[in-house]
Amino acid sequence: MYRLLRKCLTIGLAAPLIYMVPVFMLPGIAFADIEGRWTLSLQDKNRTLVGLLEIEKDESGWVAYLEGGPASVQTDGDNIVIVADSRDVRGFVFDRRMVGSVDGDSMAGTYAQVGAAAQKEAPGPWSAQRETAEAAATGEPRPVDLSGTWTATQELDFRKYTMSLTAAGDAWLESYLPYYDQPDVRCTSIGLPALATYSFPFEVISSDNRLTMIYEYQSKVRRIWLDDRGPGEFVPPSRMGHSNGRWEGSTLVIETTNLDKTVRDFRGELISENARIEERYALSDDGDTLTAVITVHDPEYYSRPPIRRRQWVRNNEAAIFPYTCDPDSFYLKMYEDGELDMYIDRTEQRF
Repeated sequence: MYRLLRKCLTIGLAAPLIYMVPVFMLPGIAFADIEGRWTLSLQDKNRTLVGLLEIEKDESGWVAYLEGGPASVQTDGDNIVIVADSRDVRGFVFDRRMVGSVDGDSMAGTYAQVGAAAQKEAPGPWSAQRETAEAAATGEPRPVDLSGTWTATQELDFRKYTMSLTAAGDAWLESYLPYYDQPDVRCTSIGLPALATYSFPFEVISSDNRLTMIYEYQSKVRRIWLDDRGPGEFVPPSRMGHSNGRWEGSTLVIETTNLDKTVRDFRGELISENARIEERYALSDDGDTLTAVITVHDPEYYSRPPIRRRQWVRNNEAAIFPYTCDPDSFYLKMYEDGELDMYIDRTEQRF
């Protein structure tokens, strides 16, 4: 059995199996210690993807999570194979298969895209570094100037597809129909965190006690309060929620609560009214690149917080265009296809 596993890991025949089942531990074989949190980096031609890789051990072997979603990991001595799914901007779901070796607190190797995808990725290198203990303190607040217009790049974000859902989260997703239930197809707010990750430009305006973010997508306006105020007594929950910001050193940390139900992103996982969304924005030393790590804390529907990353470049020549959306085109198509009754019957699936 050991020879068969080693052969499969070497020539790649185990790729479909690797994604479906956890590794089993073979008696008498030494396995590298890979348990812990790792910062995973993958090079795709001219862009770099970065993600949090968490590896744990249970009775069946290693269990892995990338950006809060399940991944598979196999080890053979110091050799390792990691497989994680992703979705490209055209909606194709594919795997990234990373093959390499472990050397103490480092991993490295090469990766390849597996499966159909509209965005083709050439094979490239990957590496991972084990995270050390959390920094004890961030120092005094050192606000930086985030004002201006920002346009998205395709750097950093793994666009991890499947997430680690609770039973309630799985039940919701099982009944979800993306085309019919997705809020923005009928011109209603997609809300957070999806709005902050879409590849449309946005503008930041600085004031004494707040930052105002103006998004091109759906023409949404968002206020980040810097004076620790709560929502007003009569302000209802919304998909944009209520956002408070603070500076940890030069990193802007935004926490958003008072949320209404919405879906997390393209796959349709539910976000509850009790969710808390944390965003961490960091500006490059030259002031021209902005990065964000966006984490959803919602134990009602997620057994592990999902993470998205985005990067933007400052572009004050970019215009924020007016956003138009015609819901009639959505309903007319259903009427012509005889699907309106079905849509009405599914009203409880929407909000």
